[in-house]
Amino acid sequence: MRVSEVLIDQADVPTIGSRDLGYKVGEAARMVGVSAATVRVWEREGLIATSRSSSGYRYFGDEDLVRLRRVAYLRRVEKLNTAGIRRVLAEEGHDRQPPRKRREVALGPRLRKMRQERGQTLEQAAAAVGLSASFLSELERDQSGASMATLHRLLSYYGTTFAALLQRPSGRVARLKRAGRGRSVRNHGVTVEQLADGQALMEPQIFTVEPGAGSEGSYSHEGEEFVYVLEGSFEVVLNDQERYLLRDGDSLYYPSGVLHSWRNPGRSVARLIWVNTPPTF
Repeated sequence: MRVSEVLIDQADVPTIGSRDLGYKVGEAARMVGVSAATVRVWEREGLIATSRSSSGYRYFGDEDLVRLRRVAYLRRVEKLNTAGIRRVLAEEGHDRQPPRKRREVALGPRLRKMRQERGQTLEQAAAAVGLSASFLSELERDQSGASMATLHRLLSYYGTTFAALLQRPSGRVARLKRAGRGRSVRNHGVTVEQLADGQALMEPQIFTVEPGAGSEGSYSHEGEEFVYVLEGSFEVVLNDQERYLLRDGDSLYYPSGVLHSWRNPGRSVARLIWVNTPPTF
């Protein structure tokens, strides 16, 4: 279904008021003249970013609204696609990634290092996992995101896992992990936070999945896994046949060797505990 993107004249767009944080997604969308669904699509594509309050609500501040207005103008008036909008924003100096949290891992440079350690060109690595060289180049420069299924395929080709990317350089298993102290990766509306360091037999993680975000494809790997939903709704599909819709307090246990895909079908953020054993995700 195509989302309507009717842009109102920019002179008629009200400026942000004196709120401490800013406007919620729906309010910002109305100010710019697009739908909230369109804003969420642009967010998943990495064209814009929202901030979060301490209670977890997403909001737009002054700079966010400026960027949102510019994206809307380039899309509606200039008829640019995602790549074109990203190029213009970069030329204008607007194309900055959302501020990275102190414990958030930069994925692009690590992917580049792994490829270079294998002595491969962009073309060789991209062809091996069914990607274009230009897309892999953008991914390595943190100028584009990829689906979780694609990232899993790429990391598997490099002989590593998400857990390995997030592990601290220590072989000792830490007994205590304070809230919010785990290292994390953020990509395509999905944030994965590592809850254990060291050579553990289990791979416990916190997943935060934005509405509409998900794996965007199926994948499989060694082991077994357990999913427990802390809040929101979460859908898991096994072998393209078994479909499970989980809500607060629901859990699911299944062998990782079956093809599995997942997404957040709801309208609010989903948070869940995800445990793999052995650490193969």
